[in-house]
Amino acid sequence: MTAAFLAPFTRQQFFAPNGEFLSYGRVFTYEAGSTTPAPTYTDSTGTTQNANPLTLDAYGSASIWIPANTALKFSVFDQNGNQLPGYPVDQIVDAALLSIFGGIDTGVSNAYIVTYSSPVPNNTTGTVIYWLPSNSNTGPSTLNANGGGPAPILNPNGTPLGANQILAGQFVSTIYLNGVWQLYGGSGVGSTVGTFGAEQPITAATTTDLGSVSGHNASVIGSATITSFGTSAQLVAPIYIGRFTGTNTLTNSAALILPGGNNITTSPNDAFIAEYMGSGNWRVLFYQYAGVGSGLAGNAAVKAVDTAITSNATLTADPDLQLTLLTGQYEYELFMLFDSVGAGAGFKFQSMGTAVDSRGTSPAIASGLVNATAYGPKLESFVGGTITYSTIGTSDDSNGVLYKGSLLLTTAGTFGIEWAQAVSTASATTLRAGSYLTANLLAQKNQTGTLTRIYTTATTAFETIPAGYTNCLIEGGGASAGGGTKFTGGSGTTGGGGGGGSGAYFRTTVSVAGQGGNTMQYTVGAAGAFDFNGGNSSVSSGTFSISTLTAGGGVAGGGATTVNNPGPGGAGGVASGGTINIPGNPGNSGLPNTGGGTGGAGGAGLSGINYGGANGGRGDGIFLPGTAGGVGYIVFQYS
Repeated sequence: MTAAFLAPFTRQQFFAPNGEFLSYGRVFTYEAGSTTPAPTYTDSTGTTQNANPLTLDAYGSASIWIPANTALKFSVFDQNGNQLPGYPVDQIVDAALLSIFGGIDTGVSNAYIVTYSSPVPNNTTGTVIYWLPSNSNTGPSTLNANGGGPAPILNPNGTPLGANQILAGQFVSTIYLNGVWQLYGGSGVGSTVGTFGAEQPITAATTTDLGSVSGHNASVIGSATITSFGTSAQLVAPIYIGRFTGTNTLTNSAALILPGGNNITTSPNDAFIAEYMGSGNWRVLFYQYAGVGSGLAGNAAVKAVDTAITSNATLTADPDLQLTLLTGQYEYELFMLFDSVGAGAGFKFQSMGTAVDSRGTSPAIASGLVNATAYGPKLESFVGGTITYSTIGTSDDSNGVLYKGSLLLTTAGTFGIEWAQAVSTASATTLRAGSYLTANLLAQKNQTGTLTRIYTTATTAFETIPAGYTNCLIEGGGASAGGGTKFTGGSGTTGGGGGGGSGAYFRTTVSVAGQGGNTMQYTVGAAGAFDFNGGNSSVSSGTFSISTLTAGGGVAGGGATTVNNPGPGGAGGVASGGTINIPGNPGNSGLPNTGGGTGGAGGAGLSGINYGGANGGRGDGIFLPGTAGGVGYIVFQYS
């Protein structure tokens, strides 16, 4: 179907107030806002001027063409010299004028100048100019339009221009808004997705501002701990690519979401693709390591030279077959080529390292005894344990074993092989060059279900957030206090000490999405000894920011002062910082002398979702000796 549009009036036609044609009326034209006559033309060529005033024909019509970029004032009279109601009309501009052609720039690179005819005052908000630059820009730039003075040219997000966003001989469009010229039709690169342009250098820093790279293609120079990619990037073109030239640490956080929620140590020529999500927040969509041994996209460790062991049956880490892995699901492959000079020396090996798998242990490679006299690689299943070779051929290079399997690592760390002789002998056992260990990442797999960690040993330490979880329930209980002392005034004249108070309880839930590898600091309060307060339990910020949570320890029971004035019970601890805060229970007062005073019972402990607090200690009495309180606790439950 052919598109069609309503035809405009081919001749201007005027009417008298009574609705009849304004026959032989007259039209005066002036420069806008003045009484200075201004020309109009008979046709689009602009070569033949109309008379001024222009006399209309019998139908009240005429052919009136006005110059481009020019505002006029019209005054219309009838043939008797009476001005029509509503006239004069000022600021009449060509109705088809959408923007202004500013002409060819006469300035220099980064300082552009255009001069043009326009009815619009200089530097008016909303003025749109398209113009032809004579020079390419090399960085931040200004535009001086019609002598209005240099004003900055900025990207739509308010950032200065980068190199080559304006190219010589290629049209650009600018709009004047709030004192600056906004570039919305640049001739260079970086304004839309896909126009990444040539790689531009940027210095590594805590905030490495990718938005300052005009072409969306960065070469990150130097080394730093990088926590942010800045706030100046473009949301209209949010994709950036980059390459590292040195060793940096990318810190995972809500502002810089990294694959698997893990911090990343960069190596020269590692590459990445990142998306700007606004408000200073970034997501790294893809990270590619430049070489092997990296642990994310692929991992390989290969023995370049033989390693021999003599007179040693103690498992020792192989110097070559070690990998560093992040959390996630991996497929691994281990090939070992070994031989032994002495038939009795043998060969044994097992996995080692700090990485933790889904069973909560360091992942093992395989188990079972492989027939050492059979040649060629063996394909074994993954079950965990130690393989021992009691007899091995003396020199055949084909004594090799191949293992394959899958690992789901919940904690990042090293993953490797340790080995030794099965029986200590001076005859060498050798793991040959060409042996290798590989682990390829299948997925940054999120965890399912819950993971609960309970700490009940009095200490201060750091909790490392596991990757793949969304929320963490945190609860804690303060330590309970010990009981108070009795009063003894002689045989059978004893007043009992008060019972110790129990610790307080807090509970809250925080979001840990994307926080894998970050830490929280926790303290488990120490139990109050007899006559002593219980210690506070708390959780506070590590590398992960959190409001401090505190469960106060119970207060020790009071001592009896006389036979008939037993010790008061100690107060319960006080909690703060949680969405739920419950004070501890106070201890009971001791009993007065009734044939021998009795110590008061300690306050009852408070139960949480995953763990319960300890009772306060009993006060000292003649029949029941005083006791200490119980230790506090901290619980982290991930879901």
